[in-house]
Amino acid sequence: MSEYVVDLFEFARTGQVAEGDVELSALPRMVTEVPAEVSASGLAQSVFHWRAEGAEKQVLRADGKPTVAQFLTLSVQGPMWLECQRCLTPYLEPLDSETTFEIVRDEAAAEDRPLDEDELEALVGSKHFDLRELIEEELLLALPIVPKHEVCPSVHESLATGEDGLAEPIPEPEEEDKPSPFAALAALKRSPDKDGK
Repeated sequence: MSEYVVDLFEFARTGQVAEGDVELSALPRMVTEVPAEVSASGLAQSVFHWRAEGAEKQVLRADGKPTVAQFLTLSVQGPMWLECQRCLTPYLEPLDSETTFEIVRDEAAAEDRPLDEDELEALVGSKHFDLRELIEEELLLALPIVPKHEVCPSVHESLATGEDGLAEPIPEPEEEDKPSPFAALAALKRSPDKDGK
């Protein structure tokens, strides 16, 4: 996949921009997240658009010294097949990620950077950097922790009844039997009057 391989240092130095589309089937780690019920034709529906932009600018370090730093901003969007944890059916979840990295020369330079919340994530560059691997990494990070429809077409029986021991059963309406908190408050307000009489 030579179209994804770039000299990342030169890419940033010259402020290059690259963009394109990558199919889900070309991202092996993402494919493992796809529900088994999704067919090959369904898989083809999932295409991610990506855009990478390099930059080089002078920045001030924590010690006050100016230095030239290189950056890469990567954005990726597209629909991903996941299994809804509520109704247990496959659905397309829109993923949208944008991250700016500071490009560093090696792992040692990445580890030497201060642990500051304002610092950008370090990205170890190379002359043969594979953008596709980074695209896949960012998509994996964008996956929801608990995938689910906004509104499920139906709810799986085991989840509705709680028979699987994992899901809480749907509570039965019993509001009528419980005394209103306002009624209890009214009773408290009345009780001093009775004592006073």
